[in-house]
Order: sequence, then structure tokens, then C-alpha cells
Amino acid sequence: MRERAIEDRLAAAAEILREAGRTALDYFARRHELAVERKGRQDFVSRADREVEALIRARLAERFPGDAVIGEEQGGTDAERVWITDPIDGTANFLRGIPYWSMTLAFVENGQPRIGLTYDPVHDELFTALAGGGAHLDGRRIRVSPASRPEEACVGLSYTFHTPVRDYLAVLEALLAAGFDHRRLGSAALSLAHVADGRLDAVFTLHTHSWDVLSGLLLVREAGGLASDFEGDPLRSRAAAAATPGIADEIARRTGIPLAGGDGA
Repeated sequence: MRERAIEDRLAAAAEILREAGRTALDYFARRHELAVERKGRQDFVSRADREVEALIRARLAERFPGDAVIGEEQGGTDAERVWITDPIDGTANFLRGIPYWSMTLAFVENGQPRIGLTYDPVHDELFTALAGGGAHLDGRRIRVSPASRPEEACVGLSYTFHTPVRDYLAVLEALLAAGFDHRRLGSAALSLAHVADGRLDAVFTLHTHSWDVLSGLLLVREAGGLASDFEGDPLRSRAAAAATPGIADEIARRTGIPLAGGDGA
């Protein structure tokens, strides 16, 4: 796909996420009215997730009728051009009124991530990445932090009950022993965006899905960081990590998750 067509998709995706963000914020303000279903241990879904995803799907179908869409709440595909979305990453935070959640949208062409967007509606911050075009926050170029020592670095952690507790604790112990500080914030997508903007220095999770992290991994690479690889198989669940270059080797060694750079490195 030509560069202009990709840029048009990025602009359209930004409009769609901002519109969907307004809907999500309305639900956030009325969260006590939402009926909540439990998909698994500490894994929740509400009407807000489904209706926001439906809005994103509808707008994408209007703009790009030939593209497929994969969402957390609906279906998969093997199409060449695919949008992957998580309507609310951090649903547990959302339902508890904790203002750390986000919305993601990524465009994948022939298995390669081309566009990544993560939107924080609460703070009205839109993080965007274009493969080979850098990472931006509301139009401003962003870069990962200059951290180079574990003793000065902070790692964002993400945990689900798909991972044995002992495995998670083993990695956490290894990171703490190396001198890293840590935060478990509740939205892997937003934490990855914060790595891209230098607010965190690394993120890791031992189990995740593409809709949670695909946009964020591209953001980190385009901001000059290193990230694990979801390319070519966007539906597979796996471990994921990202880090600023100065601590990437240590993060990869301590977590066991290989990291690679991108065009922004």
C-alpha cells in the first residue's frame, strides 16, 4: 500500500478513536449502571466494551469496506488487510473508576503492523505510530527514555491468570534483584505508550493478545525502543515486552523475551 493511503488510514483511525473515546468516557461516567459479565478470573466485560467496539467496527466498515476487523469481543480473520482493536484495555480499572485505561487500533497488512494508535480518553492523549514514520503524541514526536541502568529504571508489569503465579513471581524477583523499580498499572497498551513517551522504561507480560499490545509495540519501536515480535501471526497469544535500548538486554535476559528494534531505533 502506498504511503499516502497509509497516512489516510492513520488520519481516519485517529478520528474514529476520538469518537469512540467520547462514547467510552460517557460510559465511564455512568459505570455504576453497567451490567458486568465475568469471562474468567479477574477478566470482565461490559456493555461499554461491546458498544465501543461496535462503533469502531461500524466506522471502519464505512471508511474501508474491504478491510477486515479483529476485536477483543468478536472474531478473527486471515485477510491481507486487517484492523485489530481493543475497545477498552484495562476494563477492570474502567469499571472501578480508576483512570488508567485506553483504547487501541492497529492496522496490519500482509502480517506486518503498519499503523498503531493508543488513545487515553481520560487525559485526551492520542499516541500514534506509522511504520517507518516515527511515534507521536498529539502530533509531537516522542522518544523512549535514556535510562541505561536497572537502578534508575521503572518497569510496567502486566499479569493475567493465564500465567502460572510462580512464573510471574520468578520474573518479578529477577527484575527486583537486578535493581529495577516496577508498577502494575492495569493497561498494558497504555503502559507501552508510556514507554514510547519515556514515562516508563520497559513493560513485560507473560501472556497477552495482539489487540492488547500490537499498537504499543509499534509505538515503542518507532520511538526508538526495542520490542518483542507479534508480526506474521497477529492472533496468537504469547509473552510480550518492550524497553528503551539502554536496558533492553537486561530486560530480555531477565524475562526471557527476545526484543528487536524497528525503523525508529
